Amino acid sequence: ILGLFAVLYTVFFIVVRSLDGTYALDPVGKFVAEGVITPPSFEKSTLWNFDLNSLVLMSNLGLAFIAHYNGPTYWRSLANATTERFTKVSMSAYAILASIYLTVMTRGYATFGDVCKGNILLNYSASDVLSTLGRLATGFSIIFGFPLISNGAREGLKNASSALGNTAISDPKNHVKLVTALLIVTTTLAISLSDIKLVAGLTGAVMGSSLVYICPTLIYAKIVEKLKGRDSADYKA
Repeated sequence: ILGLFAVLYTVFFIVVRSLDGTYALDPVGKFVAEGVITPPSFEKSTLWNFDLNSLVLMSNLGLAFIAHYNGPTYWRSLANATTERFTKVSMSAYAILASIYLTVMTRGYATFGDVCKGNILLNYSASDVLSTLGRLATGFSIIFGFPLISNGAREGLKNASSALGNTAISDPKNHVKLVTALLIVTTTLAISLSDIKLVAGLTGAVMGSSLVYICPTLIYAKIVEKLKGRDSADYKA
């Protein structure tokens, strides 16, 4: 709940700053006049431009709407779990997420234009109290959301290692070692990497594409092979 409220506050302040003129160019806004931040630029702004840079957005969307790693956990925790109920919950969640992403993207670009950074919070002035609170809120969101992400990564690694014949990782005796190793690796990467856009783009391009286009095909082919055999017309098709 705390993470959710933190995200909603960040969206709120981004919308407010896009409308109150404090980062405007004409007339010059309060924080632009300080001369500390990179001033907004809209020289390349166009409504329907599509070039190689647009592929970065597509990759990020691949990460944003990727199949959720905690999906099986949510299914088990859903009361009276049925396909229809789970579909309804999933669609509602995706609709909420889409509205949040769309709001932040449009309002962030409306504020800073072409100079938007991968982490939009870095565009705002350090003297902007709302943005400082937004950074704190984002930090809280990450902290309280980390257990969910860690759980998905841990369970995925266990399942993958077991499927490959390595049961040591999924052994309960190694649970603490596994969690510690994951924490060290993720924290080290988080500290070392400064361009979140690159990380999100690569993850979306590689993992998102794999989950959407490659994995379903492989799973379907394996099911058909088991049910009808390699010599069947369906499998060869």
